[in-house]
Amino acid sequence: MIIFGWGHQTIKQIGIVFKQLCGHCNNEDYWVLTRTMTWFTLFFIPIFPYSIKYFLSCPVCKYGLTLDEKQIDEIKPLAEINQSLVDGEITQDEYQLRIQKLNCGLIESVPAEIKEVETINTDGDKLSYCSNCGNSTGEDTKFCGGCGTKVNSK
Repeated sequence: MIIFGWGHQTIKQIGIVFKQLCGHCNNEDYWVLTRTMTWFTLFFIPIFPYSIKYFLSCPVCKYGLTLDEKQIDEIKPLAEINQSLVDGEITQDEYQLRIQKLNCGLIESVPAEIKEVETINTDGDKLSYCSNCGNSTGEDTKFCGGCGTKVNSK
């Protein structure tokens, strides 16, 4: 008896890209580039991926866009550099050098906010938002004060 299947997914957040107002939840935040891989499995062990998709999504409500290959090639290097800065793997000077090395027309299209990534809150403050209406909630809140939806604890 051979047990095989498909549909097992792995999700990886590659990094932040730019600050954008979400049309779904009306929050303005740094959108995240995410890769989703769907795997063929054999005996519940992922063998090979048969579907790879990239999404650009709002970190508050998870609403977003599916990207095509050209868009992925333009955005992925920027997301990786931004994530390296946020994680503390590179300094601000190294960040500026890597942004200049992209040199594929992407630099002109990057909003001013992303060029100064130090404005991103990375000091450990935990902000949560309601996934239904987008209202900010406290760390210990169990239900949203705006719509009454149960808030997922992180």
